Amino acid sequence: METPVNSSYDVVIVGGAMYGSSVSWWLANNPDFDGSILVVERDPTYEVCSTSHTNSCIRQQFSNEINVRVSQFGAEFVKNFREYMGNDPRVPQPLIHSYGYMYMAGNEEFAGILKETQQIQAACGAGTKHMTPDEIADAYPFYNLDGIVGANHNLVDEGYFDGATLFDWWKRSAREKGAEYIANEVVAMARNSAGTRVDSVTL
Repeated sequence: METPVNSSYDVVIVGGAMYGSSVSWWLANNPDFDGSILVVERDPTYEVCSTSHTNSCIRQQFSNEINVRVSQFGAEFVKNFREYMGNDPRVPQPLIHSYGYMYMAGNEEFAGILKETQQIQAACGAGTKHMTPDEIADAYPFYNLDGIVGANHNLVDEGYFDGATLFDWWKRSAREKGAEYIANEVVAMARNSAGTRVDSVTL
């Protein structure tokens, strides 16, 4: 186990995989934040964490606007990753492989829900289209559409991307900007007397 360089930090992030390194990177690159960052990761090999086993899928087919907008920003971030990383020539530019998702309905009730969510997504600028069985069969003749009454499909910024590259460069860049990563484990946290924030962690 590694010991932190300092005895106190403005921010302690528990877990240094995809989420933890994303938070670390965004903080380290925020001009309004000049505090210290400690990232505590119990397995710095990341061998068994979900980050190492995800296929990094991305979609915009959600039933509420906020989730659609968040995913759209995610797609924009991936497509402009090098620019977000300061146009560092070392940083590769990931691609989104937009094979798309198709959600099929086996009854009219669910088909109606798909139509409603398609309208929400389309209003946000997503490329989701509602398809009839005939349209599905025309585009994908190899599908068995017995019992299918409709579907939603999107081929724009919906598929998978190279999440490992984002993770690697978030972590690398955050460290270069002063975030400290250690191999250790947080075993306890304590709040302040008002209970409004965590003011100590125990390794």
